[in-house]
Amino acid sequence: MLSPLRGEDRRVSGGGGQIALIGCFATPHPPIIVPEVGGAQLAEADATVRAMQVVREKTAALSPDTIVLLSPHAYLVARKMGVSLASSYRGSLAYFRAPRVVVEAAGDQTLARAIMERAAEHGVPVAETASLGEAVDLDDDHGATVPLVYLLGGLERPCRLVLLAFSQLDLREHARFGVAVGEALLEASERVLYVASSDLSHRLLPGGPYSFDPRGIEFDRLVADTFAGGDWEGLLSIDPGVVAAAGECGYRSLAVLSGVVAAAEAGGARTENHLLSYEGPFGVGYLVGEVKITEASEKLETAR
Repeated sequence: MLSPLRGEDRRVSGGGGQIALIGCFATPHPPIIVPEVGGAQLAEADATVRAMQVVREKTAALSPDTIVLLSPHAYLVARKMGVSLASSYRGSLAYFRAPRVVVEAAGDQTLARAIMERAAEHGVPVAETASLGEAVDLDDDHGATVPLVYLLGGLERPCRLVLLAFSQLDLREHARFGVAVGEALLEASERVLYVASSDLSHRLLPGGPYSFDPRGIEFDRLVADTFAGGDWEGLLSIDPGVVAAAGECGYRSLAVLSGVVAAAEAGGARTENHLLSYEGPFGVGYLVGEVKITEASEKLETAR
């Protein structure tokens, strides 16, 4: 059975003695959930829109210094995980007839390098998807742009970004990469929020993006149930035949998230999964979820 690979028990923290990884979100990325794109159809994805508004509010309250986001539509290297060392990011939804919806962020090159170094220590193959000093155009990556519209939308101060990409390696390598990423985030000097961008099955309805397959409904149910229960082993153990039939684009993104969470727990944190919403109104599954990160000592003191 596949499970996130747990590293050694590292008691690590960022600046000020606090764990630097302040939270994780799983978000979908359909442009139609952005009001300027969705228009009248926005109401058909109301549960997702409302959940993403909650994500925006929670992100604002957490006030991260850096967001690390894995996008299924980032530049993909087949046999290596991707880490962007870009100095800046800018993207719009112009392709979806909303050119005024723009996201911008400086790159956190120090943290990006730390992720690459930690991945190398774990023996996970990794590649630079953008070089130091490069400015990345996100116009072709709605997997990043759509979540960032919500994530950055409520912030009162600028936030840096590191963009990651998955690969065609197996699920275990993605979980191992997540452990490496998580360890780098725990050791960061400032507050970091991790985001797994992931749409689920594209085969939920006849007339959807792909041909209908009832196994898409089964896949989404299993993902939603295991995520809600914090059952990462169950999530990673879904029948590969069901996964293949689902026509998904976010399963590997969630596998990396499982490793990030495993690293947080090994680093002395408690985690709590919360399913904020799930629906598939246009034939594609949209899951919005949160993994709360709480220092074990802080949680124990609160309980007392």
